[in-house]
Amino acid sequence: MNIEKLTRIFPKPSRQVPLRTVLIVPFVLQIFVTVGLTGWLSLRNGQKAVNNVSLQLRTEVSNNIQKEFNNHLEKIYALFDFAVANVANGELGANDIPALEKFLWNMVQVEPGGLWQLGNPDGDFVLQQRLDNGQGIAKIRDQSSVPNRLVFALDAQGNHLKQLQSEKFDPRDRPWYKNAIKAQKKLWTDIFPLVRSNKPALGLSLAMPVYQDLDKQNLLAVMSVTLDLENITSFLKNKNQQISPNSQLFAIERTTGNLIASSAIPQPFTIKNNQALRINALESNNTFLRDTVRHLINSFQRLEAISSRQQLELNVEGKKQFIDVVPIQDKRGIDWLVVLVVPEADFMEEINANTQLTILLCLLALIVATVLGIFTSTWIAQPIHRLNRASDAIASGELEQNISESAVQEIGALAKSFNEMSRQLKNSYQFLEQRVKERTAELVIAKEKADVANQAKSTFIANMSHELRSPLNAILGFAQIMTRSQTLPREHQESVGIISRSGEHLLTLINNVLDLSKIEAGKTTLNPKNFDLHRLLDDIHDMFQIKAEEKNLQLLMEYAPNLPRYIRTDDIKLRQVLINLINNALKFTQSGGVSIRGDVRESIPPSYTLHFEIEDSGAGIAAEELGNLFEAFTQTETGKQAQEGTGLGLPISRQFVHLMGGDITVKSQQGQGTTFLFDIQVTAVEASDITTQKPSRRVITLEPNQPKYRILIVDDKPLNRQLLIKLLSPLGFELKDASNGQEAIEIWSQWEPHLIWMDMRMPVMDGYTATQTIKSHIKGQATAIIALTASVLEEEKAMVLSAGCDDFLRKPFREEEIFKAMQKHIGVKYIYEDLTPKNQESKQTREILTVAEMAKLPIELLSQLQEAVMFSDEELIATLVKQITSHNESLARAIEISLHNFEYEKILNLISATQKEKR
Repeated sequence: MNIEKLTRIFPKPSRQVPLRTVLIVPFVLQIFVTVGLTGWLSLRNGQKAVNNVSLQLRTEVSNNIQKEFNNHLEKIYALFDFAVANVANGELGANDIPALEKFLWNMVQVEPGGLWQLGNPDGDFVLQQRLDNGQGIAKIRDQSSVPNRLVFALDAQGNHLKQLQSEKFDPRDRPWYKNAIKAQKKLWTDIFPLVRSNKPALGLSLAMPVYQDLDKQNLLAVMSVTLDLENITSFLKNKNQQISPNSQLFAIERTTGNLIASSAIPQPFTIKNNQALRINALESNNTFLRDTVRHLINSFQRLEAISSRQQLELNVEGKKQFIDVVPIQDKRGIDWLVVLVVPEADFMEEINANTQLTILLCLLALIVATVLGIFTSTWIAQPIHRLNRASDAIASGELEQNISESAVQEIGALAKSFNEMSRQLKNSYQFLEQRVKERTAELVIAKEKADVANQAKSTFIANMSHELRSPLNAILGFAQIMTRSQTLPREHQESVGIISRSGEHLLTLINNVLDLSKIEAGKTTLNPKNFDLHRLLDDIHDMFQIKAEEKNLQLLMEYAPNLPRYIRTDDIKLRQVLINLINNALKFTQSGGVSIRGDVRESIPPSYTLHFEIEDSGAGIAAEELGNLFEAFTQTETGKQAQEGTGLGLPISRQFVHLMGGDITVKSQQGQGTTFLFDIQVTAVEASDITTQKPSRRVITLEPNQPKYRILIVDDKPLNRQLLIKLLSPLGFELKDASNGQEAIEIWSQWEPHLIWMDMRMPVMDGYTATQTIKSHIKGQATAIIALTASVLEEEKAMVLSAGCDDFLRKPFREEEIFKAMQKHIGVKYIYEDLTPKNQESKQTREILTVAEMAKLPIELLSQLQEAVMFSDEELIATLVKQITSHNESLARAIEISLHNFEYEKILNLISATQKEKR
């Protein structure tokens, strides 16, 4: 299309328009529209950003408040139930005033904010509390002080320092005592006036009657703990500081609307006659608080209608307020609402200022653009050409551009403006470069801080590992030594077994927490090995079979014919995942059974995708809880009711499954059961690639004709030294011990031991320095040094070996690890005791103890045995076992072994199942 055609399409206007007008008007109009849109979008986006940030902040704070409230209540309930259980089971006498004082003082140490007290039907009373100034106070009433109670000041150990006063008091007249007896259950009292440190306050009490028998006829005592609500006020004030300058947090009773605590007022009550009186939230002097509660009542008609978390908006005096309402409830009387009020202005102030500045700058740009348009309206051809060349030079990085001024005023002004723009661009570029350097430096500092934080976390894990695993080392070690005794009575053997199992359970919990810490730090790795999958599944089935039988549940292990038998993956993690899931299934299933299924999902030999399902017929999981099921330290409502577990099993299982190349999901329906499903990636191997495990053996003595081995034990804790001495001394080793590295060097230089068991963390001189000193001598090379440490960090193992140690063992250790290490490094030879027959006997016992075998016995004999077991009548049990021998000798032997192992519940369940079948 040429110029002539354009002229025909767009004819010349009849009236000529000045060039200045043609250039300025469209340009000014465009800038004007841009300014308006920029200002409007800036304000709109600012408000949207404020709403999003406010919502996220309020949600996070509300979740934290609800979580911390619930966690604190759970802690109070756990301590309270522990105290009640000690009185109920007779371990703590309801009339034993000294023992009650010591016990309740210990409860004060665990929960300093609580006022712990106990009263009994005789009028005896014990109270222990810690005042705000840290002073311990005891209030005692016994038969010698009736009708008064005596008030004593306590030292740090809870001992009486001096008597402060005597006052008339009878616990049986107190509301917490009367209400608990009337309710015959654990309950919270109404909030009541409380005087603490001679100042009015509000408090509430958790109380529960303790009975001697199940029919609740013989009252032993009433246990109570009183909480000062000032602690809740302090908690809300601390939380409020994290939100915004003018935000408010307050708590009210949902049933009455009375104020409990507030971050905005000094005290949520009035004082009359030196006594705290409750305030209704609608009568508060605080405008935000009063208007917020009134808005909630108008929105829901009544506060009791708020049963779930609510997020609302409210205008107070023309200003928008964001409201978050979080119910805090339990089944024992707590029925509160925690309300968070955040003014929108707290977030909009800076954004409004920025918006005004943006509009001002846009207007300034509009003015400047208009002026520049005027200057460019006359002579533009040559200046534009020069501008084009200069602009191209700037675009290619040549910022040093300068246009000579023209004799024409407008062009000269344009050239001057361009030169100024070039200078500003250069300055801006230099400024940006400087900002980049500064930001880079800030990022380097931030990285250093993050590295310091990670190092602090690693140090914390190491310290916690050392402090927790060191005492466990003594507990499990001495338990192992006691099991070797041939003279230990049967009941003591069971006690030792309980100690050992409890220690192992505690070690498992510690390892779970440390596993979770390693997972979060990205330090957990996959350790694949070749193993027999079918054997692993059968072992797990045998492991849980007894537990299933005790609960009268079916435990089915089914795996497809094409499931490969010999595979390569991390068998420890696979075993842990299956144990966690099956244990949970059995724990929450009361009837029916649990089914474990294994199948092949995909296969391109030798690679396989294995699929596992663990299905139970238990209570199921609510749909709203499925989303949080795999979060650490989170339990379902069913789990909380069972009061078992730590909430770590499922998160760790999911991480392990991820490491093995798969994922874990769950399907559940309340009342019908739950199914966990997961896939893993494995590689099939040949049977010849599997290493067969040797049977379990126990060292009983040293082989004859060996040197007299000298062993030095170095540890700052006497229990750990005594443990190794008791373990090694009976075998014939020559032993000496030292409490630090300096003593170890002195003994080594004179005695020259064959082997040193070296603890790495000790006072005076640690194990690292002592090892380096010994190994720096020629004769030190002849001494084997094995490190014993409670740390679980892999990097510490490298540090230990680099210091000169020949090997590395972690506490708590097993005795076979000690013997194996000594055999490896100094050639000690042992005589062993084979433990396999005992295991076979246990397996044979399980095979004989079945309903089918029990059904062969006379029904009268079964009834007598059931009664004897229920009342633990050992003489009658022995007589009945002899009678059973005449019917079935193998069955009698199996029953005797089970009762010897205190498996009373198992025998009673078998008898009940047999009686049902005979009917």
